[in-house]
Amino acid sequence: MIASRLIAHRGASLLAPENTLGAMTKTHEIGTPWVEIDVNRLGDGTLVMFHDDQLGRLTSARGRLCDQRWEDVKALDIGSHFSADYSGERIATLSQALDHIQTLGLGLNLEIKVYPEFTPEQIVFDTIKVLDTQWRDTDKLLISSFNSEVLNLLHHWRPDWQCGHLWERIPNDWAEIAEELNLVSVHCDHRYLTLEQVRQIRASGLDLYCYTVNEPERAAHLLQLGVDGIITDDPLLLGASR
Repeated sequence: MIASRLIAHRGASLLAPENTLGAMTKTHEIGTPWVEIDVNRLGDGTLVMFHDDQLGRLTSARGRLCDQRWEDVKALDIGSHFSADYSGERIATLSQALDHIQTLGLGLNLEIKVYPEFTPEQIVFDTIKVLDTQWRDTDKLLISSFNSEVLNLLHHWRPDWQCGHLWERIPNDWAEIAEELNLVSVHCDHRYLTLEQVRQIRASGLDLYCYTVNEPERAAHLLQLGVDGIITDDPLLLGASR
């Protein structure tokens, strides 16, 4: 298993505001060894830890992420929507996030987001530059994406990096895709996972991670079936995070 059996989704986002440095700190405080975050791109090329392509859900501002510069968004409050305790939280750059995650000693599942305003090449190349500069232990890095072209680019540019494909429903040709892209893991929506798929993926030697599981009984059942890891908004759902 590459990651851990419980992975904090966007940084334990039921316990702290998603994709913030505070959420990474909370992940560490509760003893969860791996965190999943999203990397997204601003219009000026700055990479930020942010899931959506719009500002509105998490901040008081409006507008598309692709229309923003770092100077436009760096002071935005991204924590008050969660609670007053996090009112000082700000959007973090990928660079800031990587520094903080490594200082905390966490493993990282980095999901690369691709929205229509940018090409996969743009965000992949920029992400590689930041990771090459800052990330030290590639054994503790697992990169995932719903976009096959992102994973194909990573396969060609950084063939030694560990990558996994995100799917809602696992396609019938998952094994061929995994071989072509030299994947190490399959990530899927737990609601559509079948026992036969678990058996086949386990037999292939790939890791299997399920998102986003927030019910203790479901998490325990999936782990019993043989799923390697659960991506969850609440890593305390099983009563222990490791």
